[in-house]
Amino acid sequence: MEKIASFESKKIHDIVEPTVEVFFQLLEEKRAIIEETPRKTFKYGPTDRHQLDVYYPNKPNTSEKTPILVWIYGGGFVSGDRQMAAPLDLGYACLGSYFARHGFIVVIPDYRLAPGTVFPDSTEDVRDALLWTIKNPEQLMTANTPIPDTEGIFFMGHSAGAVHAFSALVIPGPPETLAAIRSSVAGAILCAGPHHMERIDSWDVGFLQQAGEIHWGGEEGLKKNTPLGLLNSATNETIAGLPRMAIVVGENEPEWLLDVNDDFREALEARTGEKPTKIIALGHNHISTNYALGTGQGETWAEDVIAWINS
Repeated sequence: MEKIASFESKKIHDIVEPTVEVFFQLLEEKRAIIEETPRKTFKYGPTDRHQLDVYYPNKPNTSEKTPILVWIYGGGFVSGDRQMAAPLDLGYACLGSYFARHGFIVVIPDYRLAPGTVFPDSTEDVRDALLWTIKNPEQLMTANTPIPDTEGIFFMGHSAGAVHAFSALVIPGPPETLAAIRSSVAGAILCAGPHHMERIDSWDVGFLQQAGEIHWGGEEGLKKNTPLGLLNSATNETIAGLPRMAIVVGENEPEWLLDVNDDFREALEARTGEKPTKIIALGHNHISTNYALGTGQGETWAEDVIAWINS
């Protein structure tokens, strides 16, 4: 973590490669432990992008229900895979394994990406993966993973994944789908999401602006389809159905992203009457939080998330 905290730049495009280099060396040392966690793959929709992985905890001889964490990765709306190619193949497996070893059934879906699809398609994919989780408890069970708690699901996303996670909770849909989500999602954890683009002049990654415009549907979409726009236009009934929320940011996020998350947290308080818990991942930048899990370094933010879930 000292190397990560010592990076002079906070700009995302400056820190991606050196951050990955640091943590994938550490993860490789833990490969055997990470790969011990059982994992199965399922399809939740018609295309190759409609697949998800389930990571199973080892909880034999218990009558307690097993909590579920559905995690949505980021990638600037245009990239991302639940299983990355070697030598980076431990990237999200480390997160699935970490939370499984802390007692969670972990679900990590793929979803369709821009520019091949536009809003709300990828968000609907994420919602469909969540709905699959709710409706398929038998696929979440093993001999050592009894009684999945499909009424105690926690929904977490990072970066663009945080955008999809929140948006999936508020976009319109079939009444039965919305009712199922409302009764099953106990909490949402939004990690460093670009929840609006009103601070666009300070964005330090040009492709994010372009990808965001494609994903959200051009200039008009930027106003109404971002999480902030969706929050402001949501019905009171939708707002009343939102779960409790936490917002996670790395200590060394770009300043514009910290500002955006503070803006969104205040907007959530204005609509819901409750300010989301803020968790700061000390020493972390925008990339390092997820890849730290399983290394034994920089895991405090996830411990804080688990404490919030259990509070």
